[in-house]
Amino acid sequence: MPRPVVATLLVLLLAMAPAANAQRSSYQVFMDNNRIMMDRINSDMAMRNMCEDWKRKGDKVPAGCAEYASSSVAPQPSPTATRFSPVAGDASVKNLADSLGDTPEERAQILQLAGAGKELFAQKYKGKWDNTIAGAMTFFIVSAHIVSTDRQPTASAEDRLFAALNATLAQSEIARASNADKTALYNVLLAGAGLPLVIYVDGKQTGNAAQVEQARTMAAGFSRTFLGTDLQALSAMLEAGGQ
Repeated sequence: MPRPVVATLLVLLLAMAPAANAQRSSYQVFMDNNRIMMDRINSDMAMRNMCEDWKRKGDKVPAGCAEYASSSVAPQPSPTATRFSPVAGDASVKNLADSLGDTPEERAQILQLAGAGKELFAQKYKGKWDNTIAGAMTFFIVSAHIVSTDRQPTASAEDRLFAALNATLAQSEIARASNADKTALYNVLLAGAGLPLVIYVDGKQTGNAAQVEQARTMAAGFSRTFLGTDLQALSAMLEAGGQ
């Protein structure tokens, strides 16, 4: 990766929060709605995990756990439950680059590097979860986990996280969203996963500790902006999915 591009990207993305808050485009409205949806998903997953933990320990299980008990014996959703048909012409990643860059050159650099997310996703999963929201969200969480902890999760942990997300998302508003909205969410999640991961890996390979730390700052910003949560919560979600 060209070093000037990395340096420019770091400066731009560290200023991400003020730039994002300065605008109220339809793109920000879409992301706000996504954060509301993710809050519900996170709450649902946390409740499901607590119910399972109470049952394993033989503790008294609250009445509210009944719905999770019934879902545990119901057929699991198909791995393609959150699959969608991509819509051509999606501009979500371009809008993200426009919100971060101040000049056409800066925006073009960010847009170019944002494409790394799709490439890394394709290389890592070999078509396994293509065009699935659960797959993109799993990759986003895995990327954030690696950047924040220096640890690579096991394939089985990733598979279990995907299954948990797939089951939850299949019951959520996202299952009823349009293909256009799903395409936008998918593309933004992959871009948000790839950008900090590329910077992190580059920093590790060159022994640049400051760059690694900046990648973590970037990942934290994306986690808050896209999913309304922090890196620790995302890592906890991955670890819970891997149990």
